[in-house]
Amino acid sequence: MRVAVFLEQDINVGGGFQQAYSVVDYIVRHPISGIEYVFFVSNKKNHEFLNNLGLENILIKQKFRCLLHRAVRKLLKISLGVLIPFQGYIDDILASRKIDLVYFLTPSHYAMCLRKHNYIVTIWDLCHRDWVEFPEVRNDLEFESREFLYRNILAKAVAVFVDAELSKGNMARRYGVDLERIYVTSFFPFEFSDSKSSDASDVSVCEKYSIKKPFIFYPAQFWHHKNHCYILEAMALLRENQPLEVVFVGNDYGYREFVEKRSKELGVDKRCHFLGFVPRVELESFYKNALALVMPTYFGPTNIPPLEAFYWGCPVCYSDLPGLREQVGEAAFLMDLKDPNSLIEYIDIILQGGEIVLSKLNEGREKLKEFSGERYFETFSKVLINYKDLMKCE
Repeated sequence: MRVAVFLEQDINVGGGFQQAYSVVDYIVRHPISGIEYVFFVSNKKNHEFLNNLGLENILIKQKFRCLLHRAVRKLLKISLGVLIPFQGYIDDILASRKIDLVYFLTPSHYAMCLRKHNYIVTIWDLCHRDWVEFPEVRNDLEFESREFLYRNILAKAVAVFVDAELSKGNMARRYGVDLERIYVTSFFPFEFSDSKSSDASDVSVCEKYSIKKPFIFYPAQFWHHKNHCYILEAMALLRENQPLEVVFVGNDYGYREFVEKRSKELGVDKRCHFLGFVPRVELESFYKNALALVMPTYFGPTNIPPLEAFYWGCPVCYSDLPGLREQVGEAAFLMDLKDPNSLIEYIDIILQGGEIVLSKLNEGREKLKEFSGERYFETFSKVLINYKDLMKCE
């Protein structure tokens, strides 16, 4: 059976790309008898990335009629607020490659235009329904676009992969998807086995970026829901004799200017480092050198940075919210997002060290076992084998 695997997230997206690539890396290294993968990408960066790794892949090139349709679709959305299904021609491409099943690693508009092929789709979260207040899920018909996509692709999917039981229940309740077609496949971080032994992972980011220890670390794109300002407010409340710095890494989606302005208003801008997108090798070094990962995000239920921090032995301060607290269990210090003082209390505890910090680190290493490639692969292979058996009827 030939399975098309779609890697659509741009490499610069960060966690979204890393999660998708983690799956690609794992399934390549763990072949299933009778299953052959054909990788498809939708942009040149991903095409070059996989080529450099020696993974043959197909770059989907849009035909004129498809580009015209997308232009009309965008015009209708902007001018009239009208949403119409995305139309493509990938059924023809898939048929020419003798594809039996399509696996979308991310929510994909391509799923809307499949008329002949069955597919599996991955849904990261339903946060546009959980947190309608944030502009990134409200402005420019983003809420309507997500609803339109999910209502058009979920019910007819062979399987839907979600990250947690909370997501499974919400999806069935909100979109009427049959529970037996929703599979919890916990997201997992990239396997670091090769990079952990690499000298490159010990690059001195502190020296390169003029960062003084101790510092807290937050790798996140600049969206409103990432709640960067919570950290700034806590920094402003710290004792004057506590020279704590903070490192923010991640691409800007229109919110960074506000965060930088707020840091100046609070008088903490001299202790803030805004570094933008950084290579993975530097990301690892930040985890290893940071006092703690601090992630006051509202979106979840699963986020990759806490798992990466568990791996590198970095204490974690995380949002005390439904779903997120279940992700980390007893392995993280859970912050009250209404009170920055709760972060200050945890920073004091981490600075002191001792048994409670060691206990959290040990809990983190144990918790990480729940988010493994093996657990994901067990579910994934079961879905593929069941589908392969069912298709013997054709």
